[in-house]
Amino acid sequence: MSVPYQTIDTRWGTRNSHRLGQGNTLPYTGVPFGMNHFVLETRPGEARFFHPEDGTAFGIRLTHQPSPWMGDFAWVTWQVACLTDKEWGQLKEPLSAEASRELASSGYRGDLAQFRPGFLSYQRLRDGLQVACCPTQDGASLMVTPDRRYPKGHWVMSLVLAQSGWYELEGRQLIYYTNQLAGSKYGQYGQYGRMLAPEGVTFKLCQVVNMGEGLQQLWLDLDGIETIPSQSLHLEWVTSYISPAQLELNYRQSNFFGQSWDQQCAQTEAAWEDYLSRLTVSHREAKLVDRFYHCLYRTATFPQAAYEWSETGEPIHQSPYTGKLEPGYFFTNNGYWDTFRTNYPLYALIVPEMVPLFLEGILAVAREDGFLPKWLSPDERGLMPGTLVDAVIADAVVKDLVPSDLALELYQAMLYTAETESVHHLEGRQGASDYRRLGYLPASDGESVNKSLDYAYSDFCISQVAQALGDYERAKDYRQQSLNYRHLFDEETGLMRAKDQAGQFLGDFVSQAWGGPYTEGSAWQQSFAVYHNLADLVDLHGGDAAFYQQLRALVNQPASYRVDGYGYEIHEMLEMARRDWGQLALSNQPSFHLPYLPIYAGYPHMAHQLLKTLMLEAFKLEEEGYIGDEDNGSLSAWFVLSSLGIYAVTPGTNQYVLGISIWDQASLNLSEGRGFQWTTLNPSQVLNVVLSRQLNGQDYDAHFLTYEDIMAGGQLEQELGFLPSLKPTEPSLRPFSLALNGQREYNSLDCKIEEEAHGN
Repeated sequence: MSVPYQTIDTRWGTRNSHRLGQGNTLPYTGVPFGMNHFVLETRPGEARFFHPEDGTAFGIRLTHQPSPWMGDFAWVTWQVACLTDKEWGQLKEPLSAEASRELASSGYRGDLAQFRPGFLSYQRLRDGLQVACCPTQDGASLMVTPDRRYPKGHWVMSLVLAQSGWYELEGRQLIYYTNQLAGSKYGQYGQYGRMLAPEGVTFKLCQVVNMGEGLQQLWLDLDGIETIPSQSLHLEWVTSYISPAQLELNYRQSNFFGQSWDQQCAQTEAAWEDYLSRLTVSHREAKLVDRFYHCLYRTATFPQAAYEWSETGEPIHQSPYTGKLEPGYFFTNNGYWDTFRTNYPLYALIVPEMVPLFLEGILAVAREDGFLPKWLSPDERGLMPGTLVDAVIADAVVKDLVPSDLALELYQAMLYTAETESVHHLEGRQGASDYRRLGYLPASDGESVNKSLDYAYSDFCISQVAQALGDYERAKDYRQQSLNYRHLFDEETGLMRAKDQAGQFLGDFVSQAWGGPYTEGSAWQQSFAVYHNLADLVDLHGGDAAFYQQLRALVNQPASYRVDGYGYEIHEMLEMARRDWGQLALSNQPSFHLPYLPIYAGYPHMAHQLLKTLMLEAFKLEEEGYIGDEDNGSLSAWFVLSSLGIYAVTPGTNQYVLGISIWDQASLNLSEGRGFQWTTLNPSQVLNVVLSRQLNGQDYDAHFLTYEDIMAGGQLEQELGFLPSLKPTEPSLRPFSLALNGQREYNSLDCKIEEEAHGN
């Protein structure tokens, strides 16, 4: 293969606890953006249902859990066992939940198991069965092979699903429905599944055990297994959110089901190779390359497809909002507060063909529920401040990745979400009327600073889409409204602070105090979220030198925190404090852009030093490999982009800020044989500042590339050095900010508004 697929171990980042996240990931096996994930379950009943230190497996879980904080929905745990005569006798009598769980379990050796993006395999030490799973878009193929060194026994299969679900047995076919929900607005979503055994094997019900907590465990005799040559069991597992009839349609439409095991595994591996080979990197340290590809794998785990295909080949989906079959694409398990910053700017580069599908899925939510989504799993969960899906939309529109009719309908949904006060706390802009009246949210609204800053950035994103679609009057209004962050800036501290209804800053301010007006952080992490106008934030601080001193204060002070707003220690506090980067909490999304901020003050070399240190120290190829929550692949996407030397500080524009590439060479492999290459002329672990760059053979002094620059193909070369220049860069060479580009754009908008008024 052209990429080191076999070196990816999905257990990286899975050694976690409630108090400390080191990824908070699960070892997902699936296909890129597929409908289901498959995970070895070692801790039934827990949100972190896999842990790498466990030595007991309870089965393979088909899961839709995006993070332990969200919980799972429509999940099933499957297991096959080969029972001794005594154990078979146990199954003839009613089992308790504890006895049933024990009977299904088996020890396994993690060092002999395979945890790959598209393949999961382990051996049950209890009976010698080798269990393997190879997934596809809407199901999986399962292979169970006995070990000849173990005695023969009675083959049985178990399935854990919701008690509120149902099942049907018909010969070699098992059909079920399961509908667990960890929490959602409407609570009306489930998944159908069908398991098909090979010819000669039939399912016979032994018993159903009440497992408590709304679960049941089916025990099925695999009758006729002894008639299969070599006594291997090849099961096919297809799923659907729509109906039992759709199960059959999904099976027939697939080019996966009905193939041999080897053909199925090759097809899944090819799907991963296609995704992973979109980027190629080289470095003299193989582990660093392995780290890159693990992160790249993680970026394709979410969002998950929740659409299927009609008989006539049209995309359709079961809506968790209307409870009905609806036309079009739908994706779930995505928190846009997490992913707008990194994932979607990455997708625009490596899978631009997927972006309009993602956007159609986002629009489906607005069509069926009125408001644009914030955090889907499976429907709206309403978590995190702001409506930052606006940035996902604006980024795609500005980069011309969606057709005009789709862009127009998305724009209308953006306006509705921004301007309509929701009666449901999960949706839209919380406190929207206060924000419009005051220009900020007062402290009486929880997380008021974060919400105010996020709303201001969303206003910028709306203005970008309005301008692209020719709605110049509204573009100007929203662009002016995007300056609302200024209301909360405190000149004395250089930080964003909460105000009351009368416009007064709250007293007793402690800059390290977490919570209250801030989300998962203090004023230090949350005061720089002016993604669209950082040059203005520099000016508010008093200019380049003063802003740079504020950044030095941010990273050079102790990583101390006060639990004030929460009243207890949350895991994000500990994850920040365990590192020596001051208040730069790269372990959480609000800090993702902080290492790039020196560029906006004219000190790019200081950003290079920060970035290279973070990239080499913050990610390890171990089970505790991440420095914090790896939400929806967002931290991995940060590493992928940053390691190339680019980052989208301002999604909703066509710019990627230039940092420092850590690769000897890297390539974005575009269609039709085109590519964009990054080359380091003098690669070194020690040299940590970029002295010069050349773009397509010409000296290049700007500190950003446009999307068009990259997608046209070409080459960016960098020369590294040890000591930086002390001369600040000119403002014209710095990345996008309204304060730099705004006056020209305002004048342009004024002209266009005037032209429209006169009918020109």
